[in-house]
Amino acid sequence: MKRRKFLKTSITAAASLSAFSTRAWGKQTNQNSGFFIGTPVLPEYLFDKGIANSLDAMQEMAGINTVMTFSHDHVFNQYQKNFRPKTDENGKEYTNIWVKSDPALYPNPEMGKQDPTAKYAGRDVLDELWAEAEPRKMKVYARILEPYVITGAIPGFEEFAEVDVFGNKGKNVCFNHPGYNRYWEVVIEDLVKAHPYLHGFKFGQERAGPFLAALGKNTAGTCFCEHCLKLAAERKIGIEGARKGLIELQNYGNSINAGKKPIDGNFTAFMRLLFQYPDMLKWEQFWMDSRENQRKRIYTQIKNINPNIQVGWHIDHGMTWDLMMRASWDYGKMGPYSDWLSVAVYFDSMGRRSLGHYQRNYEKILFGDADQRYSYPMYLSMLGYDPELEPTLHQHLEKDTAFSSDYVFQECSRAVKRVNGEALVYARPGFDMPGYDCNVSPSQVYEVVTKALEAGVNGLWCGREWDELKPENAVAFGNAIRDWEKKK
Repeated sequence: MKRRKFLKTSITAAASLSAFSTRAWGKQTNQNSGFFIGTPVLPEYLFDKGIANSLDAMQEMAGINTVMTFSHDHVFNQYQKNFRPKTDENGKEYTNIWVKSDPALYPNPEMGKQDPTAKYAGRDVLDELWAEAEPRKMKVYARILEPYVITGAIPGFEEFAEVDVFGNKGKNVCFNHPGYNRYWEVVIEDLVKAHPYLHGFKFGQERAGPFLAALGKNTAGTCFCEHCLKLAAERKIGIEGARKGLIELQNYGNSINAGKKPIDGNFTAFMRLLFQYPDMLKWEQFWMDSRENQRKRIYTQIKNINPNIQVGWHIDHGMTWDLMMRASWDYGKMGPYSDWLSVAVYFDSMGRRSLGHYQRNYEKILFGDADQRYSYPMYLSMLGYDPELEPTLHQHLEKDTAFSSDYVFQECSRAVKRVNGEALVYARPGFDMPGYDCNVSPSQVYEVVTKALEAGVNGLWCGREWDELKPENAVAFGNAIRDWEKKK
């Protein structure tokens, strides 16, 4: 679609929305809708604001029929300065286990214990959420994001550290460490058995493979621990070739960043490394397969305990900007261990996030043979996005700039086509995210949701987190779905 046609369509759609900002669903409307309309919400928000009031607002503004909150959120420590825990406005630490758990189940009981002095310790957010959701005919999902960085939030995680190409322990945990896998077995068993009413569960991983982690970075390739080496040998991967290749890849990127351009050009030098060390690519795929094996284990375990729980996966936003991730993580293979996929299409933060990825890996290194005037549009084209429709590199450099609704359409279409009906696809358009000054309007939200529906998704999540959303944008989200259903 060319820019002129796209803009004409957008203007027509916006014109039809002149009164939509004052419309809302009404409390009962969503109960008659079979379409999945969910929202993620932080547990502290539910407790701070009140669960009943929060659910009423979700229904009235956006027609929400499914609510998903964290059961465990140790992951937030890794995104805080000095790995500090989350605190309220008075500096009191929140708990990071939001459900009642049985520490005796854990190999190390300290892993499953709440700090009794933490805010909301001793309460079970899922039990309390279910008590209010059930009479409103709303479904309850639990979620966990993998706390892969060793922060000290979970005692004993230091034992599960990855090992880099030089034999040094890293800062992240290893997917293949038996102790790490046992930890998740206990977490899942404890959670699922104690909450039989759960309709769904989502698990997420927000880390990419060793290939780009080593390319021109200070981080050496991983993981070469004894457990990974054993599994790699069984797959007949050339371990030493992979190790040497990752070292050379790191040197290659660092050399370019230091101003030493390869004589034969950046891309030729990169391809030469792949030819010389083909096991490096096998190692990347092995790492990604190890990550997917974690999902497979969780899926099988949950289904064995409670087959009615709909198990889905957090598809990291990086899937929409990382070419290497796309190549090694195939939607088309996820169906056998997925009931649904939560596809992140955060159009408001896509500009800054994709720009950073482009600058770290492509601008100077992989696509450094070309001027950025040519390499950035090519990068977008390789991702399947139309450079004529998306903001230019210059616009991104000037200020935070949101991507278009066509970005959402293209990425949702790709997911739907690749999954090919083997799992449900729930789009997750993120907007009003803190720290991104895009000032997204209700008309943009309405158009993005409509484009996701046009792409054939089976459901939608309203925003990244409910507490981030402007009321008028939450209403626009719900109205787009309502108007779409009227047309059917």
